[in-house]
Amino acid sequence: MLRRWWSYWIGFLGIRIEGSQLEKFINLAASRGIPLYDLRREASGRLSAKVRMDGFRSLRHVARKSGSRMRIQSRYGWPFYASTLKRKRSLVIGVFSFVLTILIMSTFVWDVDVIGNDRVEKQQLLQVAREKGIRVGSWRPLIDVREAEHSLMGAFPGLEWVGVTAKGTRVVIEVQEKVLPKKPVVNGPCHIVAAKSGVIQRLMVLVGEGKVAEGERVAKDQVVISGLLYDHKPAAHTQAEEKPTPPKLLEKVQARGEVWAKVSYDQWIEEPVLLEGTVPTGAVSEQWRIKWGNQEIIIKGPRNNPYPTGSEEVSMRTPSLWRNLGIPVEIIKTEYHELRAFRQERTAQEALAAAQEKARQAVSGLLPPGARVLREMVLPQPAPPERVKVKVSVEVLEDIAVPQSIEAGP
Repeated sequence: MLRRWWSYWIGFLGIRIEGSQLEKFINLAASRGIPLYDLRREASGRLSAKVRMDGFRSLRHVARKSGSRMRIQSRYGWPFYASTLKRKRSLVIGVFSFVLTILIMSTFVWDVDVIGNDRVEKQQLLQVAREKGIRVGSWRPLIDVREAEHSLMGAFPGLEWVGVTAKGTRVVIEVQEKVLPKKPVVNGPCHIVAAKSGVIQRLMVLVGEGKVAEGERVAKDQVVISGLLYDHKPAAHTQAEEKPTPPKLLEKVQARGEVWAKVSYDQWIEEPVLLEGTVPTGAVSEQWRIKWGNQEIIIKGPRNNPYPTGSEEVSMRTPSLWRNLGIPVEIIKTEYHELRAFRQERTAQEALAAAQEKARQAVSGLLPPGARVLREMVLPQPAPPERVKVKVSVEVLEDIAVPQSIEAGP
């Protein structure tokens, strides 16, 4: 590889040798240390070879002594390319200027984009970014990405994370907004109650007074954050008073917060070991009827279901002349689908696996959005002969807080 690069750098020639003493030509060239590459004898008796430029001059003496004639057929290598480029100086300067211009222009910012924002306005983000030098036309090496990220985080408290990426001529400002707690859907003062029974794992009270502690089991509709704020300072008692006075209600507020609890979901599925039933074969026959009053006329299709085992689907359409102006005629379409019986014998394990999958799908349909599965248990249950039964219990972590209006004050 190194020799080829060196040959390319110093240049080499493709030559053709003619004469009656070609063997003598080869021997003299070898004795003088002139390497010949790709040496081949042609059908006409001539030789073709390649030689370096620095050896071609010495090869002339060899040709003279051997009585041979040499002719240059081709030229390769950098010296010949350089000579060509020298003759096309204007073209080289133009190409070099073009590449240099592209390289210089690629160091400027030509596009600024914002992704990930929902509540924060894009123009506000771009305005703060412009103040930090991120704008179209700015020189990319002068942009301080970290400083711009800190400025954006400080300017918008609703952002959880900001990332500024400068790639090529494009700068992307990626933001992630904070997830705010859900707003109560009721108007006026309200409590936060448990939507389901569970064990409290995390309680975050934003407004109101917490009534439960983490690790405590709560029942459905139990108040977990109260919207009634009381004065819990001990009241001054006189010796004549025997009973302490109840705390004084200070204010009714709209309770807000998050209540994350462990909630269990159970599903039981019973599955037969032997599957029997019918499946459609794909064959369909259509029947079209026109009905007016109590009269019906079949205009196309069979009178009855043509298949010994099948099902039918009926659709009805009332044509209209214009807008609400219709005619007392109904067009009825009946599709007959052919069915065939099937019988599938399974092992108890296969039936149990099918029951587990159905139970998991049933539980998944019960889970609310945002719920995180903590644990799953699959327990086989006693079942009648030729059947299997399974119970799937899933424990998830979910927010069970729902607002409930305060119906009557104390």
